[in-house]
Amino acid sequence: MRKLLIIAMFLGVSLTHFGQTEDKDSSSIIKLNVIATRQVEPATRITSNPKLIDTIITHKSIEYPLLTMKHETSIKLEPIIPANVKVSGDNKLPKLYNGYVKAGISSPLMPLAELYYNNTRSRKYVYGLNIKHLSSFGDIKKYAPAHFDNTNFNAFGGIKELTYSLMGDIHYDNYGVNRYGVLNPNANKDSTNQRFKELGGSVTFMSNRMDSLRLNYSIQVKGYHLFDAQPKDATVNSFYGNESNFASINNFWYRKNNNLFAADVNLISNHFTYGKNGEKMNAIDTALDVSNTIFALKPSITTFAKANRLKVQVGMDFSGSFGNLNKFYLFPNIDVKYSMFENVLIPYIGIKGGLKQNNFKSLTAQNAFIQSNPNFKNESNYTTFVGIKGILTKNIEFNVSASFAQVANKALFVSDSAAIHRHRNQFNVIYDTMSIFTAEASLSYQLNEKLKLDGIGRFFNYQTNSNPYAWNLPTYQFIVRGNYVMNNKFIFHLDINGEGGRKAQVFDSTLTNVTKEDGKFIKDLGLIIDGNIGAEYRYTDRISAFLQVNNFAAQQYFRWYNYPVQAIQIMGGVTVRF
Repeated sequence: MRKLLIIAMFLGVSLTHFGQTEDKDSSSIIKLNVIATRQVEPATRITSNPKLIDTIITHKSIEYPLLTMKHETSIKLEPIIPANVKVSGDNKLPKLYNGYVKAGISSPLMPLAELYYNNTRSRKYVYGLNIKHLSSFGDIKKYAPAHFDNTNFNAFGGIKELTYSLMGDIHYDNYGVNRYGVLNPNANKDSTNQRFKELGGSVTFMSNRMDSLRLNYSIQVKGYHLFDAQPKDATVNSFYGNESNFASINNFWYRKNNNLFAADVNLISNHFTYGKNGEKMNAIDTALDVSNTIFALKPSITTFAKANRLKVQVGMDFSGSFGNLNKFYLFPNIDVKYSMFENVLIPYIGIKGGLKQNNFKSLTAQNAFIQSNPNFKNESNYTTFVGIKGILTKNIEFNVSASFAQVANKALFVSDSAAIHRHRNQFNVIYDTMSIFTAEASLSYQLNEKLKLDGIGRFFNYQTNSNPYAWNLPTYQFIVRGNYVMNNKFIFHLDINGEGGRKAQVFDSTLTNVTKEDGKFIKDLGLIIDGNIGAEYRYTDRISAFLQVNNFAAQQYFRWYNYPVQAIQIMGGVTVRF
C-alpha cells in the first residue's frame, strides 16, 4: 500500500513537470474535463448548546463475598449455692417480740398499765393492738377532789403489696376528769365530774407505683363520735356535748423529671349538738345545734434544681367553710430551701396559710375543763417565716427561725363567772383576731446512741384586737431534753419545760397580784418549771425496771387559773417483753 502511494505521487509530479516549457513567453495549458458523480452527505443542525464535559474516571467497585460461618454453641448451667450470711456483733438484727407490758404505781396513788401486741417482721401483713390506762386518786389541799382516769384502746391492721398498701384502725377513748378548781375540799364529785368518750376509726389506701410516669395517690376516710357526761338530772339529761365528725383526706402526686406535681383534696364535716331544740336547762344553758364543713383544694408544684440543693414549692390553698356561715378563703403556700456546703447550712423562707376547724374534740384536748356548749369558729392564719438550720460539727445541729402570723378566730379560754358562782370552775371559749411574732432557736447534740441533748427556746409577742392579753398563752418558753445510755444497761432521761408571761382573766379584785386593764381584772399565772427525771435498768433484753420522778422541783404551778398541779409524783414499775 505504501508503494502504491509513492508511485502515485511520483506520477503527479511528473505530469506537472511536463505541463510547463522552458520558454517563459509561451505556455501550454492542459485542460482535463472529467465527468464524475459526487455524493454530498446531508447537513444536520446541532440543537444543543455547547457545554463542558468533564471526564469522570470511575473506580471499580470491589465486592467482598459474605462469609457465613455457623458455630455450634453449648450452654452448661452451673448450680448456684445459696450464700450463708452470718451476722454477729453490733450488726446483728435485734430480736423482735410480739408483746410488751409496762406496769407501775406512784405516790400519790396513780396506777399505770400499758399493753402492746403486734406481729413481728413481715413483708406483707401488719397488725396489732395497744391498751393504756392511767389514773390518779390523789387530792390537792384546799381544792375539790382532783381525781382523773384515762383509758385508751387501739387496734390496727393492714396489707402491704408491691404496688399498694391498705391500712385500717379502730380506737376507743374514755377520759374522766373533775373540775376541781374551787376552794372546797368537801365538794360533791358528781357536781364536778366530767367524762369524755370517743369511738372512731380510719381506712387508708395508698398506691406505690414505681413507674415515674404513673400517678400515685393516698385516700383516707376517718371519723369519730365523741360525747361527754350526761347530767344526773333526768329532766335535762339531753344537755351534754355530742359530736360526730367525718373526714376524707386525699393526696395525689406525679413526678416528672425534677418536678413534683401534687394536689390535696380534703373534706371535713362536723356536727355538734347540746340538748334538744327549744329546750333550756337553765337561764344560761340553752340547746345548741351546729354543723360545719370545710372543703380544701391544695395544688402545688415542687421543683428541685442545682443538683437537688435548691427546693422550691409553690402552691395555693382554696378553702371554703359551709354551715352557719359560708365563707371562702385563698391562702398562699410557698417554701424555698437551699442547701449550702453539702447540707452544712440550709437557709429557708416561705409563707403558708390554712383554715383550721375548732370542734369539741380539739378544744377539750387543749383544755378539758371547758363548758359542754362552747362557741365554735374556724381559725384562719397567714404565716410568713424565715430561718436557717445546719450543722456546727458532726455531733451538733442548730436551727434559728422567726415567723409572723396573722390569725383570725384564735381560741382563748377564760373563766366562766356564772359557773364560779355555782361552785364549778369551768372555762368559756372566746375568739380574738391577733398578730403573733415568734422567734425560735434550738440546739441538738448527739454522740452515737449513747447521749442525746436538745435545747429549745421560744419568744412570743401577741397583738390582740379585742382583749388586753392573749389569755393563758406564754410570752416565752424553753425546753431541755436529754437521754443517756450507760453500758447498755442503764438509761437516764431528763425533761424540763418552762413557760412564763401567762395572764388570766379573773372576776375577783381581792385576789393577790391582780391588776385592772380595760375594765378587766388580770392575774399573772407565774412561771412554770416542770422537771421530770427517770431511770431504767435493763435486767435482760426482756425484763427491765424503771423509776420516774415527775415535777421534781415540787412546784405547784397553775396550768389554768385556780387549777394547781400535783407538787411531786414518784412512780416505779417494770416492763416485760414476751
